Amino acid sequence: MVIYVGDTQDVVNRILTNHCRGNVEGSALRRHVAQVMGYGIKSTKRPSGSTKVRIDLPNPRKGETDISNYIRSGKWRYMICDSYKEAHDFQWYVIEQLKPLLNKNSQPCNRNNLQRYQILLTQLTNSPALGCTQLRGMQSGPGVYALHHQQEARNWQIGSKQGE
Repeated sequence: MVIYVGDTQDVVNRILTNHCRGNVEGSALRRHVAQVMGYGIKSTKRPSGSTKVRIDLPNPRKGETDISNYIRSGKWRYMICDSYKEAHDFQWYVIEQLKPLLNKNSQPCNRNNLQRYQILLTQLTNSPALGCTQLRGMQSGPGVYALHHQQEARNWQIGSKQGE
């Protein structure tokens, strides 16, 4: 099942740096997974005025580890686009077509690009499904990615390292 779809300037780096590891502050995917797993999210203002976002636990790293284990046990498909502008618009088409479980936002895509987006979606869905470690060294650039998983995050056993 498709868990999440996103777009970025550097697709492989985004997946490896912000999603497969990282924290809920730097990744909407990680934040959504945390909430589905039942973790509370705590936001506090920093002296600089920016917002610090953390899992609301005495040791937030424990929750981040659970989220990392879940995400790392999934598989990624991605598609490099001609530009970030194309990737950003294509993302909305993919969300509309695949209906990922954790995407909260949706927008209409540019309907003038439907023929191209249908081709790109076919390429995306036919691309190899890769684990986080398999993505290292892969071609990257502006694109769209989709996380696929056998289990919904709500059914994941907290503390599990399934699928590693």
